[in-house]
Amino acid sequence: MTLSYRLLLNIFCGLLLLISTPLMSQDFQLAGFSFTRLPGAEVTNAPLNQEVEVNEYNFFLNLPKQLKNEKTVLINGLQYRLVTPSVDNDLNLGVNGKNLHLLGYRLTVLHQLANDWKVLLSLNPTLSSTFNTSLEGDDFLMNGALLFIKEKSDRFSYGGGIAYLSSFGEPRFIPTLQLTVSSEKSKLHVLLPRRITYDHYFGKVTAGLKAEASGSRYNVNYTRTTSLNDTELVDMLVYSRIVLGSSLKYRVSKFIELEASGGIAVARRMELQGDLFEDANYDTANGSFFSFGISIVPYKKSR
Repeated sequence: MTLSYRLLLNIFCGLLLLISTPLMSQDFQLAGFSFTRLPGAEVTNAPLNQEVEVNEYNFFLNLPKQLKNEKTVLINGLQYRLVTPSVDNDLNLGVNGKNLHLLGYRLTVLHQLANDWKVLLSLNPTLSSTFNTSLEGDDFLMNGALLFIKEKSDRFSYGGGIAYLSSFGEPRFIPTLQLTVSSEKSKLHVLLPRRITYDHYFGKVTAGLKAEASGSRYNVNYTRTTSLNDTELVDMLVYSRIVLGSSLKYRVSKFIELEASGGIAVARRMELQGDLFEDANYDTANGSFFSFGISIVPYKKSR
């Protein structure tokens, strides 16, 4: 690593840590990049022998700031995710070469209420599209969540609320339950129905288990030829999946953490939607996945 690159990295990390001082005690990712690969798996209901493989690239940035009242924390977040599906024998799906982009801004407000209650409000306007035409209303999604959290102690909290999400492909209202149980050596975090993680700390190394859902509905606007040689305009593509597996994290320095994970991908779904044909759902058989990433995480003295 060159001196100039190290200097820029230290300045960037320092600015993030300065902004995030109120959250230093939390296991909070300030910025990062991850790559997830889902190797080829059979499309279970396709008229032809087809396999789908997917690459996912994810970039994010979170900038937290505590307000002067010391009861409210604002988090400004940015995310960019690129999904690139590829289909063997792609004669009737037409998704080869389609880059699915998701660009979102998230404003999160966490406010301390009376009797150890907190309220969390998140607004997440998002562009979800192939961007192969000029921007239009169908490129836009508005995700969000409202949760009430009871903090019984520094190591135990629970809560619930309602969210409007596209994590399972089609945007919908979803009841949400939250539970966090931690100790000096471990942490269980549950945010149903989207995410469950368990981490156990071994100094600089963290071993864990996770279950995560991810997806969106994308505005695609492309023409495909069906197995009957009919031409159809596909307006929307719905993509979602759930991964179940183990993870291993290693803290390289006070700021940088590396993560690798792998396991099985289930509930893999791709649905094509159009005004002139019935929605075509292409379920994909369960298969393996692996992922790696790098993130900036505030140092936790308790580890």
